[in-house]
Amino acid sequence: MLKHVKYWLVYGCFAASFAACNQMTEQRGNQDQANDTTRAPTPAPTEDRPTFKLDTTYKDYRFSISTRGDATLRNLYIGIGTIRDSSRMDTIIEKDIKGNVGRVAVADIDKDGQPEIYVFSISGGAALNESVYGLVIGKNGALKINTSDVDSLNAKDYRGRDSFFVQKNELVRTYPAFEEGQQHALTTDARKIIRYKLVKSGDGYTLKTQ
Repeated sequence: MLKHVKYWLVYGCFAASFAACNQMTEQRGNQDQANDTTRAPTPAPTEDRPTFKLDTTYKDYRFSISTRGDATLRNLYIGIGTIRDSSRMDTIIEKDIKGNVGRVAVADIDKDGQPEIYVFSISGGAALNESVYGLVIGKNGALKINTSDVDSLNAKDYRGRDSFFVQKNELVRTYPAFEEGQQHALTTDARKIIRYKLVKSGDGYTLKTQ
């Protein structure tokens, strides 16, 4: 009888030890699973914050200009409303714009009573070319300004590094003028100035060199 009791005590201890080891193995497996660094992390939600934002007014109009995205894909948003109605604003979207928007000018350089918005952006690289995106704001909506004369400048002394600004009834462009065939030698008149007028052509508007 005592032999049987001793046998059951030994068997009970062995079974308890096996259960405890099995439980520890299971816990360790769960812990290893929790510490597994080979699994791809859950991606964080992307944020769509404006990279540029400006709110301004001009006479009876109010404007909200902003950009979103990065260097690979940046869109321009132009909201147009009136100061009499702050609850409504129409938005125009220009996709895939070049460069970083840094400045905005609102003016009426052709003096027709309809304001224009000029958005200036600078491209990357050594040239640091500045480009212009323009809109004429009319009673029936907004019209994009043709900037082909601005975009296609091929002067022999032009190497980029230009800048634009509005002066009275003109859009003015300035850039350092280089000697022909030279990348670093400036001409005697180191700064070149080009002036553009806003001209109505058919149903649209064009910036023309003067």
